[in-house]
Parts: sequence; C-alpha cells; structure tokens
Amino acid sequence: MTTTFISPTYLVTDVRRVLRNRRAMIFTVVVPAMLYLVFGATQGDRNDSVGHGNVAFYVLVGMAVYGAILAAATNAASVSFEQQNGWTRTLRMTPLRPRGYVATKVVVAMTMAALPLAVLAVVGALTGATASASVWVGCLALSWIGSSVFAALGLTIGSVLRSDGAMQALGGVLALLAFAGNVFVPLKGTMLTVSEFTPMFGVATLARYPLTDGVTVYGETVPLSVCVLNIAVWGTIFAAAAGFFYSRSTARQ
Repeated sequence: MTTTFISPTYLVTDVRRVLRNRRAMIFTVVVPAMLYLVFGATQGDRNDSVGHGNVAFYVLVGMAVYGAILAAATNAASVSFEQQNGWTRTLRMTPLRPRGYVATKVVVAMTMAALPLAVLAVVGALTGATASASVWVGCLALSWIGSSVFAALGLTIGSVLRSDGAMQALGGVLALLAFAGNVFVPLKGTMLTVSEFTPMFGVATLARYPLTDGVTVYGETVPLSVCVLNIAVWGTIFAAAAGFFYSRSTARQ
C-alpha cells in the first residue's frame, strides 16, 4: 500500500536523526538564544517599554522568528544530502511516494522549528523579557507558523545546490534577509519601506503584532494587510519554486 501523505514511522526516524546532529542543534537552537542574550537580555535599555512588553521581549521575538526560520529552512534543505547519498532512490522502493516524502520533510522541519522557540521562551523568562501571557503565546505561535514559508525556500535551495553549498548558501541568505527584513535591527523611513518588499518582513512584523500593534520602535505604523500580503506573495513564490526544482531534481535521478 503506497503512502502519499505523512509517514509516521519515517517522521519519527527523521526527527531522531536531526536531534542527534549536534552541529545542527547548535546552529539552529543555541545560536538564536545566544544572540538574544547578547542583543536583548544584557543591554542597558532592556527594561524600557515597547508596546505591550519591554525591549528584551521585542528582541526575543526577532530572534524567535530568525531561529524558527533557520531551523525550518535548514531541515527542509537536508533533502540535498538525501539525494546525493541515494536515500531518495531507496525510498522509491518503499510504499512512501514523493508527495508523502515531501509532506513528511515539511512536518519534520516545522517540528524542529519549535525547538528554538521553546529554548528562547525559557531563556527569556529567566532573563527579564516581559509581556502578558497572551502576547507571549501570540508572538511565538505566529513566529512558528510564519517559519513554514521558509521551509519551502529551504527545499528549493536543497534541490538546486549540492549539500555543502546548500547549507552555506542558506545560512548566508537567511542572515541577509533577516537584516533586510527588520528582524535584527529596527529600520525606519526609506529603509523600512524597502524592507516591506523582502521575504522576512511579513513574518517578523506579523509575529510582533500582538506586542506592537504594528507600530515600530520609531513610531511608524505598518498595516496588517501589508504583512499578510508580503507573506502570501513570498509563500506562493517559494512554494512554486520548491515544487518545480524538487520535481526536476528527482526526475534527473
């Protein structure tokens, strides 16, 4: 009997494999927490208010978005490793069909994307990040959901490049997109307007909406419709690219 949907057995096996990868755990789970400690929890103005919380929590949400996206994208990109070592060809001899394989990889990516959020929540609570419970839940939930857009980007790059090149390219691209998308450094004026057209802007701004109501630290307002439209457009582009390039790379084998 073929499996065109998620394979629970393969899902559990793949999650265990990722958890045993210490380098990946440090890269996707520890690094965002360290960035929060450096740029949020240890700054002199961390207790100043931002919207319905403080500066430390504002920085935490940005790192949560970056960590969730990093985890989702890099785990989705691992398809490149499996293509090179022949694992995907082996899977074709099993009941798991290509659609089921891709669906399972996306669920694995989203499962791993929850890890940096959990770690940041604990670290933030212990280091003075403050906001109401509903703001905490809303911001972290939107960070996690929004990261799914970048699982498609990871699958695209993993299908196009060789394994080492895919991970290096993905790390660099995501860091640049974070700076351009108002994730790491608050932008204003023309820079803010330009960032509205970049992929991470929609997810980052939407994740901060329960905290800021769309008002930046410089007092500029970003309509909710801009965030939703940004995510819809880039989500469509990434999903279409992932479908095309993964199908092409599979056909070559």
